[in-house]
Amino acid sequence: MQESFDVIVIGGGPAGGQTARNLTKLGHKVLLAERYNSFEDNNFSSAGMTLVPLEEFELPESVVGAYWKNLKIQCSKNEYAWTSNERKGVVLDFGRLRQFLADEAVKHGGKVLMGHRYTKKHVLEDGLLIDFVNAATNETVQYKAKLVVDATGPVRKVMYDKKDNQPEMVLGSGIEYLIKVDQKTYDRYKDDLIFFLGHKWALKGYSWIFPMENCILKVGAGKVHIEAKDQDSTNKTTKKLTEKIIKDYIDADNYQLLDVHGGTLRYSPSIKDTFYKDGVLAVGDAVSTVNPLGGEGIRYAMQSADLACKHIEEYLKTGHNTFKKYRKTWRKRNLLKWQICEVSSKRVYIKYSDEQIENRMKFYHQNASFDEIINALFYFKFKNLMKRIFQVYHVKFQYMVSGKTF
Repeated sequence: MQESFDVIVIGGGPAGGQTARNLTKLGHKVLLAERYNSFEDNNFSSAGMTLVPLEEFELPESVVGAYWKNLKIQCSKNEYAWTSNERKGVVLDFGRLRQFLADEAVKHGGKVLMGHRYTKKHVLEDGLLIDFVNAATNETVQYKAKLVVDATGPVRKVMYDKKDNQPEMVLGSGIEYLIKVDQKTYDRYKDDLIFFLGHKWALKGYSWIFPMENCILKVGAGKVHIEAKDQDSTNKTTKKLTEKIIKDYIDADNYQLLDVHGGTLRYSPSIKDTFYKDGVLAVGDAVSTVNPLGGEGIRYAMQSADLACKHIEEYLKTGHNTFKKYRKTWRKRNLLKWQICEVSSKRVYIKYSDEQIENRMKFYHQNASFDEIINALFYFKFKNLMKRIFQVYHVKFQYMVSGKTF
């Protein structure tokens, strides 16, 4: 055994990094463990969001890949755009974000263990003993902690042993190409977040184009699949769709492929995840903070870390376990929104025909403001949008009753 810590955080994503950052600022002894040798590895996240998280989490300009002003939704037939002269959001550099959070933890006295894969936990009377394997040497090392945080994302590797029964999961896979294009091509997309819906550009999911730093674009596709055995066919589909967008939509024959990355999401409908068990507390995608409709997954992962740290702080100071309250509070904040999004995502991504998607987007474009669309897509606040829909249908009904033409 090498060393003892107050908390070991396993997984260096946004949720794990934010947890380590918060706890080290509070003066706790923390180990942040990451299985890869660099935070640039396994760099999968489209990372498009509004401006709010920059201030909410005190993120520096250095983690921003690009700013966006316009939102476009391209269906199989038509494109629907909401535009602005002002910045509406950012696309983060996922690798630089994770590196920043780890550096913050180190700055406040934490330790970062790179290139070590979690393999096993041993529950003790006074904490846990954690086994890691060094990816380079295959050597096993052990560290002890009073509490362990599972920030391994959708694999939930620490919370659930192989023999344990996990809750029902909905699976989705995505792939993203990072490409370098010429200046003229980049300038066409530098201010836009573009999403694709409909069978021409997406299948049981959505595709996207996001800008990064000058002449760099992110192009990707995601698809829902029901069982793990479907993943190979899903990966082929998302790869094919991504390359189709690059060739036929961007019309970029001469581009440089900088990176290809992807991942699988496992979401528990109605957030039925285990939040705490036997000294292990889960954050981020390990408790389904990725919304099934999409949008600002990083923000919600980091919010779960902030909430969890309040209860971790009380536990480390007093020994009082309030982790049931952590689960209750998180579900109270998000469960209804997530359930509404579950229904919406099934309709839009799986059930709707191209014509139905087209009609829905046309209606939103005619009747919803840019801010209302942003509130629905990124914050899952549907009240104003539903109010606007009700008003439109009410006016139509009045005209129908009066015999007038709408």
